[in-house]
Amino acid sequence: MTNKTIISTIENSFIPLLIHNNTGTDAKILKKYNEPSWNYQVIRFLTSDGKDIIPRKSSVNTVKALSARMVTTLEKAKQPVPADLQQLAK
Repeated sequence: MTNKTIISTIENSFIPLLIHNNTGTDAKILKKYNEPSWNYQVIRFLTSDGKDIIPRKSSVNTVKALSARMVTTLEKAKQPVPADLQQLAK
């Protein structure tokens, strides 16, 4: 999925982190969040202490679905929501 608004919002409002789900030390993270190995991608929105801001959800694989979850996360975290992100979520 490539969308300039989503990329810009991620770069400016989130700290992205990739956890490989099938190798090495990342297994500790998988266990902590009860994520299976070799699972399809899951996007989680966490606080700085590692707690979910909004509940985990799998199969978020459209621009509309991802942008809606980003809007919800930013609102719940009391952070500004870019207007163009709000438009994508509608």
